[in-house]
Amino acid sequence: MSENIKLQNCELSKTSTEKDDRKKKKRKKILLNIFLAIACIVLWSGVVYYGYVYAKDYIDKSINNVMQNNALEVKQLSEEVKMVSSDINRLQKEIRSLKREIRDADSTLSDSNDIQENIEERLKYLDDKLIKLQESLRILEEAPNGKN
Repeated sequence: MSENIKLQNCELSKTSTEKDDRKKKKRKKILLNIFLAIACIVLWSGVVYYGYVYAKDYIDKSINNVMQNNALEVKQLSEEVKMVSSDINRLQKEIRSLKREIRDADSTLSDSNDIQENIEERLKYLDDKLIKLQESLRILEEAPNGKN
């Protein structure tokens, strides 16, 4: 009998060892699953963060490019407005000069009227162009300059 008891004790110790082994394997499997889940979350978070940084950088560069282009266009329009203004001033001086010459020379009205009409047409054209350029300049200056 004592051998039976020893045999039973041996079998009990084997089954308890097997149970312990199963528990250890189960714990290892659970820990491995937890580790893999955390690793996936960290990896996914890294991908999302990189996407955010990349998109923000792209948007910032695009905004800067638009702002630089707008600045160049405003500068060009300003120069054109100055040129048109100087042309208008020059034409106004020519008109005054022609009017003085007409008074002084007592020339016929028909000749002076043609010249004056040509100059006035040109002046009107330049005035219209100046108004359009000023409007374009105003629109560009009012354009939003977005910065983050």
